[in-house]
Amino acid sequence: MSDFRFSVKKTDTLRNQVYKDIKRAIIQGNLKPGTRLRESDLSEEMGVSRGPIREAILILEKEGLLLTQTHKETSVATVSEDEVLGLLNPLRVLLETFVIKKVLPSMTEEHFLKLQGILGELIAACENGKLDQVVEKDLEFHEYLISLTKEPFLISLWSSVSSRIVFHFISNGQKHQEQNFAKLIEEHQALFEVIKSRDLGSIEEELKKHIY
Repeated sequence: MSDFRFSVKKTDTLRNQVYKDIKRAIIQGNLKPGTRLRESDLSEEMGVSRGPIREAILILEKEGLLLTQTHKETSVATVSEDEVLGLLNPLRVLLETFVIKKVLPSMTEEHFLKLQGILGELIAACENGKLDQVVEKDLEFHEYLISLTKEPFLISLWSSVSSRIVFHFISNGQKHQEQNFAKLIEEHQALFEVIKSRDLGSIEEELKKHIY
């Protein structure tokens, strides 16, 4: 493993905590592609048994962030640029367009205020240059919209696609760099305004600008 270290877990939701922490470490670039993860090491670092770790690894394998080959150790996956441009980006645009159009008719002022709050936190993270928070809030903005479907399959599918996209760019140093923060804010503000205005015709166009 790298020099990155996990903290000891102290909550009852061990599997979810372990899953979220490993996923965050991968997406934020603390664990690089090819890094080997040993259950025994993770168990010792986090202060938990191997059961929750094994369960978390299985979820992350399904999401395409970890890879375990037969009779070999688990390692952080790699994501190619071809996969991102040819498959993942189009899938994400299609999925998010479908979801927003699906949930928009039932969105209330409360939903818009929640989305605006996340956007405000994203802007604050950008202004403070907190890269880890920028990544987290960027994903949270989109994930909130996906969660409104209350459909586990859509949520899982989006998580897999978006995580691999962000992981690719972070691991290649091409996403969320400080000089792009202004653009990131502008794109999210534009998307928020389109959603709030319920302008169905412009949603896909704004998503393409942001995702591509």
